[in-house]
Amino acid sequence: MMKFSRSGIALATMLAFAAGGASAAASLSGASTSGGSVILWSEVGGVLTPTPSISPAPSAALASVLTGSAAAPGGNVELSKFAGPVTTLSGTLGGNAITLSSLTLNDWFVGGNVATPTALTSSYISAAYSATHGGAAISAPDLQTATMSFFGIGGQSPYKFVSDPNISYVMLDGDEVKIGLAGFLNAQTALQTILGPGIAVPANAYASEVVKVEYAGVSQYLYSFAQPTVSGVTAGDPNGSYTGNYEVGFKVPEPASLALASLGLAGIAALRRRRG
Repeated sequence: MMKFSRSGIALATMLAFAAGGASAAASLSGASTSGGSVILWSEVGGVLTPTPSISPAPSAALASVLTGSAAAPGGNVELSKFAGPVTTLSGTLGGNAITLSSLTLNDWFVGGNVATPTALTSSYISAAYSATHGGAAISAPDLQTATMSFFGIGGQSPYKFVSDPNISYVMLDGDEVKIGLAGFLNAQTALQTILGPGIAVPANAYASEVVKVEYAGVSQYLYSFAQPTVSGVTAGDPNGSYTGNYEVGFKVPEPASLALASLGLAGIAALRRRRG
């Protein structure tokens, strides 16, 4: 029979408690919007209906469109429109404040100048190319051409189309923040517009909008080019808006769990010193 010391059992118990305490998913609470306009897309029978609003959005209506999950995203809240004035969605998640924001031209181009794209622009276009070309890196000339197309030289401005994120849910699952972004189940047409006519995009391609997130002192941009899950809802338009759910997220530290584990290790070390 395998034997365990009392100190080993104590540490195992503490670690199990720490892991178990982080397992329950927590949803966004106290949600509110501020800044510019929002559109609340409510779902009834798989069909989404838009309700335009000026921030702050009605709290009950806002909460009702953020009750989804990866399995059933449901409705969503659209922050701003086409890179207009910044609109934010704020609340509390796991005891910490979280803010999700729409983007403007200055998130993509410093001073609004096509000659000075931000790191986000280069990263987004490069990731889009890699995702649609078997992991290959985009060449410098193609990146420059795609950047100009993304800015909108002589035509529409594709950066605007990915700057007004549609958020279906925000949750903390263990040590990971998960955010549902409603988008196209097949984003081939959108990606072709983003990369420009000079770069071929396969028939089945995927791309989410971009959301800026501030949480636990960290600010970052989130997006995905991975295949989305079927959302089970539609806006009823021929483009297939919101038929796909792109889940983006990031891991966060768990100070309480780490502190508990450290305390257990320190206790064992002290016990061994006394025995020694």
